Amino acid sequence: MGRAPHERSVFLLLVAAISIACASAFGPKTQELIDTICCRMEDYGFCYKCFSEHISTPETDMPGLARIAVEQSLHNGSATLNLAKRTLRNTTDPELENYLRICINGYLKILDLIENADRVFRNKNYCAVLTDFLNSAKVLAIQCGRYSNRHGIRNPLYENNREERILITMGAATAYSLLLGGSA
Repeated sequence: MGRAPHERSVFLLLVAAISIACASAFGPKTQELIDTICCRMEDYGFCYKCFSEHISTPETDMPGLARIAVEQSLHNGSATLNLAKRTLRNTTDPELENYLRICINGYLKILDLIENADRVFRNKNYCAVLTDFLNSAKVLAIQCGRYSNRHGIRNPLYENNREERILITMGAATAYSLLLGGSA
């Protein structure tokens, strides 16, 4: 059943107000940088939300966006590693157990790579940052990628892996932009 006309108008007005508030939360240059990076992602909304929730100043530049991508990738990677370890302790399915063991090893490598990216970022070695993110993406795809289970057990890490894939891509995109001279 459809909404009453006044309910729909209130809803649309609320959406418009939120959109205006969000758009005005950043300076035009920051908004342009975020849009340029996020339009390259598989989920624009996730990327935009990640940046907008962690920006400390309305005039954040590309290094600031890169910093957010590094920090959030480390945060999500650590959370996913902990989830995988907890799930492994509680699983009785051998296929899931094997997948989790491989993925845990993958996340340990990913976290090492992104921690290194964090260190070299401070020295403005954007080529090394980009390389670490690209290698992280490769590890994620190989060790935590496809999962199928003949018993129908779903991948408990699916959403975390998807988010980490986007965050790694955000890190790579910002590093690449900085490598080219700082413009997106």
